[in-house]
Parts: sequence; structure tokens; C-alpha cells
Amino acid sequence: MSPDYTPIDCHFYDLLEAAATQSRRVDLQYFNDLRQLCLGSGIIETFFIRDKVEFMQLKSGEEIRLDHIIRLDDTPAPLYRDYPDFSCGC
Repeated sequence: MSPDYTPIDCHFYDLLEAAATQSRRVDLQYFNDLRQLCLGSGIIETFFIRDKVEFMQLKSGEEIRLDHIIRLDDTPAPLYRDYPDFSCGC
């Protein structure tokens, strides 16, 4: 994956920020730095910028680049609007 950061949509950022403010557990689909698909859940603790790249940190300590997020709960990130949903309906 390109190290260049692609700014995320403001509305999608607002959704992330609202979830963090509410301390609500969210389901996430995202790419890690090796371009592997990751599925997980957690509570967003904070947002920060490192080397001109925006990240969020979960309460677990995991850091996720904002432009690598594919889906937040049932909402696809605009950058990945046409990407398939890999969540389990179990």
C-alpha cells in the first residue's frame, strides 16, 4: 500500500469522532500496513497525526490509519465504497 496518505471524507471522520465521543464499541474492517484485511472491534480512544498521516487509537492500544479503514459498523468508508463487506452475519 502506498505510504502516501489520502485524506478521508469529512462526514466519515464525523462518524468516527461521534463513536469516540460516545465511547461506543465499533466493528471495523481495515487494511493493516501489510495490506492484509483485518476485522475487529473496539472503542476509539483518540485521534492523532504522525508524519502527516492521521491515525486513530483504540483503547486496546491498536493504531489504525484512517485512510485504511474500509468500514465502520455498517457504513463503508467513501474511499472503499465499492469494496465488498466481509463482516460475518453470524
